[in-house]
Amino acid sequence: MKKIIRGVLLGVLALVIIAGAAVAVFLFGGKKPDVSPQPYIVDSAGTSYLAVVDEDGVTYAAVTDAVGNIYAAEVDESGNIGETKGQINDQVDPAKLPTNYTGEHIDVTADINAFTGSAETVDEPATQGGDTQPTTVPSGADTPTTTAPGGGTDATKPSGNGGQATTTTQAQKQHYRIEKYQEMFKSGQYLMEFKSSDPELGDTPITLATKNGNIVIDSKIQNFNCKMLYLSNEDKTYILIDNMKKYSELPPEMMGDEGFDMSEMTKGFAKEMDGDYKVSTVKVNGKTLNCETRVNPDGSETRYLFDGDTLVRIDDVAADGTLSSTYISRLTSDVPDSTFEIPKNYSYLNLSWLANMAG
Repeated sequence: MKKIIRGVLLGVLALVIIAGAAVAVFLFGGKKPDVSPQPYIVDSAGTSYLAVVDEDGVTYAAVTDAVGNIYAAEVDESGNIGETKGQINDQVDPAKLPTNYTGEHIDVTADINAFTGSAETVDEPATQGGDTQPTTVPSGADTPTTTAPGGGTDATKPSGNGGQATTTTQAQKQHYRIEKYQEMFKSGQYLMEFKSSDPELGDTPITLATKNGNIVIDSKIQNFNCKMLYLSNEDKTYILIDNMKKYSELPPEMMGDEGFDMSEMTKGFAKEMDGDYKVSTVKVNGKTLNCETRVNPDGSETRYLFDGDTLVRIDDVAADGTLSSTYISRLTSDVPDSTFEIPKNYSYLNLSWLANMAG
């Protein structure tokens, strides 16, 4: 996560510095590219559907059934989804279907400056939550098995009540605070406002939002309000400079040696949270926090710090002990589609010549 954010912002910084030093006659000009509108339909409940257009120019919503078949469904003027008109499996790439977050609603905030500084492990308890819960198998479910002495298995026998298995409590499973956030990250729909301890990024607040494969990173660099916007339906990246009300398609060459691929940005982030954790409490600036630590395969550690159940900080500890912290001021599953739009009053800024200079 840290490497991704640093790579993007350093790329934006390089563009701003070069553009600021350029002669205006080179800067403004060139053919304005066509920016494709996002091919999604959002209903009144906030659910997104891929928009499909037939040969007569009629727009339908791509909906799926329980086994994954895709159908074209009517859409009224209010965005309500109506009857299906036919199967379109051969016309739609399932990978392009939007992922809708259906988990627990999340919208938490914190003082971004309250939890900076060292985190010392302590014995005193923090605000509790996310406790251990037993997992049960309901009556009539598949017969569970338990490990028998010697490593074999012993099926739990029915109780003589007509062959029905009794409700059985299995071994307790540890539930962690990070789990509800992990579900949101896996959905690919979230917005996070944060700042980093990385000296290369400074003390600048950063906003990262992603939904339906689209990504935007928003920050202020040297008095420039800049956004880097990736639109998944185009597989293109744009830079927006709000101060100037300008935007440009970002040439891939301008990302330098970072090897950065916006389309791969958030993939694997939630997977990095999988596994077991060591639970502890730490004290930061006199406040006791819950801490869940995951040891990574490379020997590094990721520590998630919670004020109660609110995720407020992520510490990445390298194998050599080097610490990098991310301080979170807001984390939410609410991501408006307008987050990924280029404002209509922004004019095109030609940066293609910068790519030629870089090449």
